[in-house]
Amino acid sequence: MIIIQLLFVGLFITVHDACHGSVAPNKPRINLWIGRIFAFAYAAISFDTLARKHQEHHRYSGTKLDPDFYRDGTKSFFPWFFHFLKQYISLKQILIMTGVAQVLIHVVHLPEANVFIFWVIPSILSLLQLFYFGTYLPHKKRSDVFFEDSHHTLDVRLPLFISFVSCYHFGAFHHSHHQFPGTSWFLLPRFKRKVFEA
Repeated sequence: MIIIQLLFVGLFITVHDACHGSVAPNKPRINLWIGRIFAFAYAAISFDTLARKHQEHHRYSGTKLDPDFYRDGTKSFFPWFFHFLKQYISLKQILIMTGVAQVLIHVVHLPEANVFIFWVIPSILSLLQLFYFGTYLPHKKRSDVFFEDSHHTLDVRLPLFISFVSCYHFGAFHHSHHQFPGTSWFLLPRFKRKVFEA
């Protein structure tokens, strides 16, 4: 189940890269359709709406206009998480996913336990993982660390392997991502090293 959860995280990270045009950099239509298909596969998400909101997150990072941000970076996890859900989860998505689950159970005749163990639970856990490592940790305000600039984010210090399995490097290199949003997830560690060496 943990491997499936990591694959769900990777599926969404591909969607995220598509929001920045870096899945197929010189082929915008292919990039768009990969984003749309993967977003729908992840959780019946409208890629076009997600991409618009994600651009707002980058444009207004850490302000009241940022759809990912909550109350000036409050340290409270759950209020921020529920605010985040309200921004990105719709009734339409829930109905589609419920319908798919019913088809899998009653038409395809997959055991209900399998649908929950291999789809429902890993997708919910991946959402929590993505929020915690990709939004909450790098954007929350802390008394001991100051944000470097207007991006209102920081790179979270994690060993490279933990950085990968936590959020495909988007927590550990989140400030770097905000500085250079077109850089794909797998290039972030190398890219940051090059910036520091320059």
